[in-house]
Amino acid sequence: MTCVKALTAIIVIIMLMPTAVGHGANSYSFIMRNQSLQPSEAQVLDNSTIIFYNAAENNRTILIDSNRDGENDISCEVGPSNTSSISDECSIWLEPGKWESGEYEVKIMSNGSLWNTLSLVISLDNHTEASSLDLAAPSDYSFNNEQTNKGNSEKSGIANIYQIGLLVLITAGLFVSRKKS
Repeated sequence: MTCVKALTAIIVIIMLMPTAVGHGANSYSFIMRNQSLQPSEAQVLDNSTIIFYNAAENNRTILIDSNRDGENDISCEVGPSNTSSISDECSIWLEPGKWESGEYEVKIMSNGSLWNTLSLVISLDNHTEASSLDLAAPSDYSFNNEQTNKGNSEKSGIANIYQIGLLVLITAGLFVSRKKS
């Protein structure tokens, strides 16, 4: 009898345990060749790092207006291509809380003049949490709290209904087996 109660308690606890979804910060690489920048546009999340690799023999300067006041707040010098050092690369961390979501123009200067521009769209990595028994909310996270993925929401709602059905079925089975003993 106590074994059935313990088993029931364990199953209920397992079914009610929240699930965790997470991800790490990402790195996005851009290659500056003699005549081209690849890719020429990107969509990234804050808390990511953007890395510029210079594959040309010219010095380059990366300029970004991070607070959108018209003045470049971030400046990063990149030396000519050199395999023996890291002076030919520039890393910029998109620190959470310091960036707003939206489009930014990254200017790449070469010898004092504009060489190329990168269209960078930054989305904020805002997580919304939902209980595993909340049928209306998605069980994962969304970005910017304004973009929703309806397909994932519907799939998670169906999965939650199956979880509840399984819990009811197991509980009913345990009660029936308890009455027979």
